[in-house]
Amino acid sequence: MKFLNFLFLAAIISCDKKPETFNQKSIEENCFQIVKVGKETPKKQYVEPSKEDILQNFPKHIHFVTNEHKNSFENVLKHNEIEIKKQQEYVKTNEYKIYFKKFYEELPEFEYLARNREFALAKNKYGLWLIEKTGNQKAKPYFLGLTQNAFVNYDFNAPNFTFLSENAVHLSGSIVKVTRLSSFPILPKYEMIKDNVEFSIQLAEIKKDSDQDGYNDLFEQFIGLNPTQKDSDDDGVNDFEDANPRYASVSSKFSAMYEAIVDETSPKTHYSFTEVLTDCDYFNQINPKNRKFLFYNTEEQIPIKEDVLDHFFSVKYSKISENKFYPNTYDIDYADQKGSGSISAEFINGKWKISKKTNLYFGV
Repeated sequence: MKFLNFLFLAAIISCDKKPETFNQKSIEENCFQIVKVGKETPKKQYVEPSKEDILQNFPKHIHFVTNEHKNSFENVLKHNEIEIKKQQEYVKTNEYKIYFKKFYEELPEFEYLARNREFALAKNKYGLWLIEKTGNQKAKPYFLGLTQNAFVNYDFNAPNFTFLSENAVHLSGSIVKVTRLSSFPILPKYEMIKDNVEFSIQLAEIKKDSDQDGYNDLFEQFIGLNPTQKDSDDDGVNDFEDANPRYASVSSKFSAMYEAIVDETSPKTHYSFTEVLTDCDYFNQINPKNRKFLFYNTEEQIPIKEDVLDHFFSVKYSKISENKFYPNTYDIDYADQKGSGSISAEFINGKWKISKKTNLYFGV
C-alpha cells in the first residue's frame, strides 16, 4: 500500500534552510562512540498535530473544493486496494511498456499511471509526478508536492479519468490524518478531516524552476535543496548532477571509509536518492560515484513518530567504534528492513577493506 502513504521530507526537515555543520559537538563526538556523562542531548518528543494544525499547514499550492460525487472513505479504501493490485500486475506486462513507451523509454525509474498526448501521471517513492513529453524534447518530470495528508483516490483506470484540464492537475481524494504508516502487510490507518474533495494544482506552479537547475521548486523544497540556487551546497556542481547535493564533499580518511561502505553500484537515477540521517561530517561529506544521496542531520529533524523514521530512513548506522583487538580497524552496527548486522572496516596500505555480517529477520 505504499502508494497511499507518500512519505514527505517536508515533515522531517526545514526545507528552506541550508544544512549546518554541528558546532555544539566535535566531529569525534558526532562520529565516534565516546562515552561522556551529561554530554548527550535530550531527545525531542514527538507532538502529534491536530486536525486544525494539518488544515492550517496544508500546502498552499494545492487548492481543494468539495466534490459533488459522494463516496464513503471505506469504499474508497477498498477500491484503491483492488486497483493497486491490478497496477502491480499491469506494470509487468509489455502492454504497459507499449502504452507509456515515449515516457518509459526515457524515464524508466518512474511507474506510470495515466497519460494524454503530452503528459503522463507517474509516481516514485516520493509521490506523484507530472511528466511532460512534447515533440522531440526530452521528457521532463515535475513533482506535484502532495503531502501524506492528501489522500488521492486511485481513479487512474476509470474510463473518463482526466488529470489535466484548464492548465491545472485535478485529482479526487480526501484530506486525512495518518495515524499509522504502512508496514507490510499492515495497512495504514487514517482519520478523516475532509472527505470527497477535488485537489487542483496550477500547471505554472508545478513547472516553476526558479534556478533552472532541472528540479522544479516543489521538489527542491521537498528534499531540502535551495530552489533559488543551482548549487545548494556551493561545491561547484549543479544540484541536478550532484550525487550529494546537500553537502559539499571533503576528501578524508573516514569519508573514504563511508564511501567504501555505502557507495554500491546501482542504476543511475536523477529523481530518486538514498536518504541517510547522520550527524557525522565524515559521512555527509562523501563524494559518491555510483548512487545519489541525501544527508540530513538530527538538528533538521522535526520530532516525528518512529514509524515515519523507520519507513523513510530504512537503513540506520551507529557511530564508529574502534576495534580493541585489531589496529586500524573500526566497527559500525547497522539495521535495515531485512535485518541487522555489523560492518568492519580495516585500513590497510591507504585503502579500506570492508567486511559485512548480517543477521536476517524471519517472519513478520
